[in-house]
Amino acid sequence: MAAGEETRQVNGVLNAVRRIGAITYFTGHAISLAFRPPFYPRETVRLTRVLTIQCLVPVVTVMAPMGMITALQGTSILRLFGAPSLLSGVLALSVFRELAPGLAAIMIAAQAGSSIAAELGSMRTGEEIDAIEVSGVNPVQLLIVPRMLALTFAGLLIHSMACLAGIAGGYAVSVGMRGLSHGAFVSNLFAHLSPFDVWSGLVKIAVFGFTIAVVSCYKGFHVRGGAAEVGRTANEAVVCSIVLSLAMNYLLSSVMFGTVR
Repeated sequence: MAAGEETRQVNGVLNAVRRIGAITYFTGHAISLAFRPPFYPRETVRLTRVLTIQCLVPVVTVMAPMGMITALQGTSILRLFGAPSLLSGVLALSVFRELAPGLAAIMIAAQAGSSIAAELGSMRTGEEIDAIEVSGVNPVQLLIVPRMLALTFAGLLIHSMACLAGIAGGYAVSVGMRGLSHGAFVSNLFAHLSPFDVWSGLVKIAVFGFTIAVVSCYKGFHVRGGAAEVGRTANEAVVCSIVLSLAMNYLLSSVMFGTVR
């Protein structure tokens, strides 16, 4: 019994190592093809537009209430220290550093990640990818590279709108409900926000978008089975993307704000 359990653990570790190696090879292969012709800029632009529109409403819908909650809680806390006017600065730091990139990544994984995995999975089970290979076109270059680039670019656009939604939600609560003056909110909004804080959020969401694209494309491209397997694969892609994004968020925050600053 102990020997069997040990064998299962070893096999589990080996399978995990194999999967990591396969994803790493898949990612490196796609990146290398991104710098080789033929290029597909129109497809990349089209996918960027589609994915941005697909994710924009959910992200804004989530970020606006989060900005409102942050302002609501922040006002109560800052009033204990007699500094409610600093609320907008705290809100801006929270939104640009963590809330916008973190929540945007979760919603992008749920919306765009599942869509990419399901689309590629359907193409694989429908033998469309095999047909592309037979026609002499590299399916990774045609299908994977544009999606990786598109989701990375879309993440930057979505992050910008998420920041605006979060700030707008915080403004509505702090000025409209908690009595903070418009002038105090605006004057302190960017008082403690540095260009590094803005760029850190952009770097985060670019990394998250690329990671979500890699996981979703890999899952969908290598799916086996029928329609039920496609649905299961899309669900796995969402879960893995969210977990990886949260883990990478901690690592990036540690490097950017723990050691650099």
